[in-house]
Amino acid sequence: MRTANRRMVPLESDAAYTCPRCSETNYVAVDPSGGRRQSFIEDCPVCCNPIDFVVTFDREGDAVVERAELAE
Repeated sequence: MRTANRRMVPLESDAAYTCPRCSETNYVAVDPSGGRRQSFIEDCPVCCNPIDFVVTFDREGDAVVERAELAE
């Protein structure tokens, strides 16, 4: 029986960011199946303000926050 050589894709990846409102360092969960570049809005778990994120995945498959701004 041959085993296919498949690259394992994690179900989610965490990316660090600093909240633009309260300045706390947090992590946001990102779904790698959503594409190499993603934008979404999620609340800060500390101050509950909505943050507009742009996240990309680097060559190693790690999520990197490109932008984290207060959502309007």
